Amino acid sequence: MYNISVIKYLRWYYEAMMENYLAHSRKIITAVDEFDFMERIKPSAIMEYFQDLATVHAAEIGISYETMKERNLCWVLNRLSAVIERSPMLGEEITVTTFPHKPGIADALRDYYIFDGKGELLIRGTSRWCVLDIESKRVRRCAPLFDFDDSAYNPEFAVPDGNPQLADIDSLPDCSKSVSSGIVNITDLDRNGHMNNARYADIVVNSCGFDFYAAHTIKAFDFNFLSEMKAGNEYEVVVKNFDDTSYFEARGGNERKTVFRAAIDWK
Repeated sequence: MYNISVIKYLRWYYEAMMENYLAHSRKIITAVDEFDFMERIKPSAIMEYFQDLATVHAAEIGISYETMKERNLCWVLNRLSAVIERSPMLGEEITVTTFPHKPGIADALRDYYIFDGKGELLIRGTSRWCVLDIESKRVRRCAPLFDFDDSAYNPEFAVPDGNPQLADIDSLPDCSKSVSSGIVNITDLDRNGHMNNARYADIVVNSCGFDFYAAHTIKAFDFNFLSEMKAGNEYEVVVKNFDDTSYFEARGGNERKTVFRAAIDWK
């Protein structure tokens, strides 16, 4: 828990960032379906906060889903990380804010902060996106899509070591291992007809096992999104548990490709 002086600094710093850099902020009242049976915020709910806010802000700065589609382009999320300082409570009002960073040639980073009503930092996150040609599926340049001066981008990073490349699970040492499976349902799909990224987080949680998950609290998580799944696709999840970290890898679709890799750090 932060002390009073740190809380005041974070509130001042947050307000300064909002005034000086590209940003979008929204207040939310947390809802019952965003929490697990232990009344802790679900990773999938955090990811939904992030993606919803990113969608709105992208429209504000001229790179919305519709605008991109007109140019035969789309945004693709390929990595995401989050650190949970404290889970919000059910029914609590929170403020979610997003800041884009200066885009690179082939990727663009976007950060997120979640504060409670007193200005205490609850969750911080980061994500990495690329632009895909819808027809050819080739990666296109990100930088030309942003028409802002460098000074408009937040120079601070919410998770400095975020968005890591996660290793193939077979390359990790032998340890406690489990395997589970499932199928993509219609309600898992996004507007592109593919499984929504936030549903991958539900797959990860459901792969943990009831007793294990009940006894552990998530401190941070990382995702690498590698391929898409559609309705009816079957998938298999391999889990390896070490002291304070669990690693996950899902393989699915008709070609049994690696769909995503994930890691959870436990408190």
